[in-house]
Amino acid sequence: MEPSTFIGSSIFLYIVAFIAVMVVGGYLTYHISPKRKQRLASKRRKDDIK
Repeated sequence: MEPSTFIGSSIFLYIVAFIAVMVVGGYLTYHISPKRKQRLASKRRKDDIK
């Protein structure tokens, strides 16, 4: 394998890995944050009742 081909494929793999991390991070953030907001809202309601 030529060095230039190896460098190009490694850069491509880094880009694919970066996109995969961003997708997983976005997915987790999207699915965790509504639950967190709901917990904070319910906690606020309990504090208001007291």
